Amino acid sequence: MRLRNVMDMRAGFGGFAAALINQNLDSWVMNVVPVSGPNTLPVIYDRGLIGVMHDWCEPFDTYPRTYDLLHASNLLSVEKKRCNVSSIMLEMDRILRPGGVVYIDDALSIMDELVKIAKAIGWRAALRETIEGPHTSYRVLVCNKDLPPG
Repeated sequence: MRLRNVMDMRAGFGGFAAALINQNLDSWVMNVVPVSGPNTLPVIYDRGLIGVMHDWCEPFDTYPRTYDLLHASNLLSVEKKRCNVSSIMLEMDRILRPGGVVYIDDALSIMDELVKIAKAIGWRAALRETIEGPHTSYRVLVCNKDLPPG
């Protein structure tokens, strides 16, 4: 698996980036701490990781890079109270490299809406259960942004 640039859109304490390091995946991870939650950047920095705070109701300045993998854990159900979820997912599409993957684990209550938006954007979307089984209150949505035909 080749991942050059990865973004954890709701980084918490940088656990996703640490897991990639433990798996010996040579990638650059941008840990994003949403302004709608607690400021955990000091912990991320103490772990030797990089990160920024960001308001997902606004565009994310990505110049000059795009991302191979976007990870959003419980982000969209939280931000739905403040922002338009479609706008956030369109922003994700903008910063995702063709051939990239989006990994969203979130509340079951929002998944139908996310699947519809993902398909409208043109992503291949697959809704999956977690290891805890079908009776949990959240699911995992894995989306692929295919390369344009040519």
